[in-house]
Amino acid sequence: MKKPYLIALILTLPFVSVFGQDETLYPWTDIQGRTLQASFISYDDVAQTVTIKWNGNIFPLPLNTLSVPSQQLAKQLGAPAPTPPPQPSSSPFDEVVAAMPTDALGPEALDIEHDWSSADGRPLAAKFISLVGDQLTIAMNGGEKEFTLPLSKFSDESQALAKVLQAVAKKFRPAPPKKSSVASAAKKPVKVVPPKVVEADLDKTHTWTSADGRSLEAKFVSADENGVELKMRGRPMNLSWSKLDPQSVALGKALQQLAKSLIPTILGGKENILERYGSGKWRNYNTVFESKAFEVGLNAIVSSQPTVHIWMLEDDGSRVQKNPITIRFEPRYNKGTMRKVKSFDESPPVSKDRRVTTLKGKWNNGATFEYSFEFSDSGVSVWGEAKESSSEEFPTFNLPLLLTSPNVVPDSKNATEETIMKVSGNGMLKFDPVEGKSDKFFLNEKWTDVQASLKKRETSNILKKAEFNGLPFGAHKIRVEPKNTRNSVMSWAKPYGGMFPIQGTHILLRSIDGYEARQPGVINRTDFKDRLEISRSGALVVKVYKGI
Repeated sequence: MKKPYLIALILTLPFVSVFGQDETLYPWTDIQGRTLQASFISYDDVAQTVTIKWNGNIFPLPLNTLSVPSQQLAKQLGAPAPTPPPQPSSSPFDEVVAAMPTDALGPEALDIEHDWSSADGRPLAAKFISLVGDQLTIAMNGGEKEFTLPLSKFSDESQALAKVLQAVAKKFRPAPPKKSSVASAAKKPVKVVPPKVVEADLDKTHTWTSADGRSLEAKFVSADENGVELKMRGRPMNLSWSKLDPQSVALGKALQQLAKSLIPTILGGKENILERYGSGKWRNYNTVFESKAFEVGLNAIVSSQPTVHIWMLEDDGSRVQKNPITIRFEPRYNKGTMRKVKSFDESPPVSKDRRVTTLKGKWNNGATFEYSFEFSDSGVSVWGEAKESSSEEFPTFNLPLLLTSPNVVPDSKNATEETIMKVSGNGMLKFDPVEGKSDKFFLNEKWTDVQASLKKRETSNILKKAEFNGLPFGAHKIRVEPKNTRNSVMSWAKPYGGMFPIQGTHILLRSIDGYEARQPGVINRTDFKDRLEISRSGALVVKVYKGI
């Protein structure tokens, strides 16, 4: 086992010209090629870690995360210094310890584990707690276990290490002045103001201080009336409230209360309403998914057909656009009247991690349906089918999926050009038609101008893919396309009554039979047997790209 850096410093002290810890900065490069400048602290050959100091903080790094040159540098710097000849004293280290300057080590030496060894050579990794007389107290497993043993039970090196750390503790952990019992009894308890915490604090690393003044860096996991559970370097740690100082107790209880407040209530489903969150951010949603680039939710309140909402996200997690992109099925009949969901067979439970949610039920004309919604880090996919009686008096034309871009200017018809430009900026819809050249139009262009331009270019509205990007969508690109053009037909159109395309561009996806059944002059739509189906292989796919 390699000597800990404190022992190495002690052993080499008579040979260095400048006392104190080496603050030389070395380049450390990980296996991904990223480099930072930090000073070397120690190297552990058994644990295969190197400890560095960067920006005043101590970090242990697994050796296998570093490049080969950095691994070699760690081993070179961690090589033990030559042992000086034994001195005629009770311990060969006593004179070196006596010569140790008081400012040679910083308080970080008290917060890391060191390599100790027993008198008979058995190794042990532990943090220094205290040395009182000849009784040495050390802690293992991140402070979970403490042991007090006679100093004579340790090797000469470990005894020297204990004495050096005792001097460091006296400097950086001075004992509080003793108070008389009368004064202590009369002293009122210190009132601690509970800290203000927000949701992001639940994922942060906090500094926790023990009742006797020791500190550690750890994340909050949970808490109850007995104490708090923390996680330090991936390892769980349970501490009773009595082990923490008042400020840390206040922090733990504030985080506990915050965590409780963020647990939403859940409401049961009804005939045409899904089980849903009854409170919190996702109130009235059944299935939700949150990625770093976007978030999506399946609305549980169904006015006609189930609706999916998609928001782009800023780096801080806030939503880019006020209004979401929407996706829903639009089955219509008899001059365009839409079928409505009458009931669901059953409601899936609410979820924030389910990938595919399938809904089954009946329309208001008795037809059955099955819709599927898939949420993942890359985006959203939707497909489904319906089965309608052949005796239906007014057969449903087809089963289109409708994606609508957000209405970024609520009243664009009456808005000034300045207002429209400010909100829409460089926002645009780009599309790649099946026939003709790729084209685009900006979201602040009037529909009459766009229509004239498209007519002049003879551009088809049948698309291979479409893409939204620009100011209203932040640093995102939203690509819309059928999963397989052999099974589906995708088209686009302006919304009804919209002067500007920013009033909500329509992207429609139908099966090939569904597209043909909707053409003018078709008399018997039931001849197109797959008109009420969008297969999984021909699903509507929405992919979100950020920062490219």
